[in-house]
Amino acid sequence: MHATSNVVDIQLSAVFLLRRTLSDRLRFLSAQYPRIGFGVSLTTFEGEHYMLANGRMALPENKADGFPAGEQIAKLDNGQRFQTISVFADIPEGLQDLDFPEGKLIEDVIDLVELIDAPSSLPTGQLNADAGLNTVMNGTEG
Repeated sequence: MHATSNVVDIQLSAVFLLRRTLSDRLRFLSAQYPRIGFGVSLTTFEGEHYMLANGRMALPENKADGFPAGEQIAKLDNGQRFQTISVFADIPEGLQDLDFPEGKLIEDVIDLVELIDAPSSLPTGQLNADAGLNTVMNGTEG
């Protein structure tokens, strides 16, 4: 029983680190582009839907409705880890009229998408303690 706990603890730690990395990258984008709202919509291959956003992006009442503001500026379908990764930006009109580094923004957003979809040893979908037990019992966790 102790081995199962260790596997689940390792998986939870890895998921925490991934969330922390994504959160840090969203903070980076927010610092680089302080007036822009950013939102990320993730759909797993199992159909689970997750949304991440900075403080300047309006959130929907129901996540099935999508982000109520902003436009999609990047999308990846059929990636390594997710069925769909979409990044939205809510750029104020006044900012669009200025000399705005749109190319740099797109480059930074593509880096974010690559970070999200990077293959890793993390399980996809929700963490299931039984899966950890099966992995330990079939000998693949050494």
